[in-house]
Amino acid sequence: MLQFFLRKKGFFFLIGLFVVTLTLFAKDTEKRKPYNFFDRLILRLISPPLKVTTLCINKATQTWQEYFYLVNLKKEVSLLKNHIDKLEIENQLLQEQSVENKRLRDLLSFKRRFSYTVLPAEIIGRDPSSWFKTILVDKGKKDGVQPGLGVITPKGIVGKIINVSDDSSKILLITDVNSAVDAVLKRTRKRGIVEGFGENRCKLSYVLKTEDINLDDRIVGSGLNGTYPKGVLIGIVSNIVKNKSGFFQLVELKPSVDFSKLTEVLIVLKEKET
Repeated sequence: MLQFFLRKKGFFFLIGLFVVTLTLFAKDTEKRKPYNFFDRLILRLISPPLKVTTLCINKATQTWQEYFYLVNLKKEVSLLKNHIDKLEIENQLLQEQSVENKRLRDLLSFKRRFSYTVLPAEIIGRDPSSWFKTILVDKGKKDGVQPGLGVITPKGIVGKIINVSDDSSKILLITDVNSAVDAVLKRTRKRGIVEGFGENRCKLSYVLKTEDINLDDRIVGSGLNGTYPKGVLIGIVSNIVKNKSGFFQLVELKPSVDFSKLTEVLIVLKEKET
């Protein structure tokens, strides 16, 4: 808009000069009374151009003012958008910090009321292959970690340490087909072995067809051999299949731990001395 006025500045100067001349002439004519024929003729001739030029000037002035208003408004909108974006980022960071603080408080509370010595660890890697379900944590030999130790969270059993270096350890998840955990059906106290069943599933093996088991039954650790504390949740029965052949029924479990959202774990070192 500004560039347009600058390019046409000569034209607008002539228009302005013409308007000023006509205005002065009109005022001079209006001062003389009474009007003669020539005065009336002149007024009749200059009135339409004066009206047109006055309208054009008013319109140009209004357009110019609106242009500057829109420019200022655009700047204000841009500033407000940047401010909103900044507030949105700060809000996301605060929400993430709140979630993390809650997780840490839950871990600390669980650790305090636990009868075992546990070591908090943070997940630093995951096995991308589909052959083994493993994760890597930031605690190793320097922290007293050794193969065979159980790993849990306040939600339930995670898996077992299978490999240890000085500063990190690898955990075999209970969903891996090579995993086996001695377990108990909490409602009836019947025992079985929880094995990995691929993806994010487990199964309770060696359950006779005659055993009383229902959907949503809770399966917990038996506490045998001391790898996992007794009574820690493993999963919930999600499917039951009784084949015609064989003595056992297929009992599928949904793990109590959501491994896709897992960020911190507790490594069970040993039972506390009393």
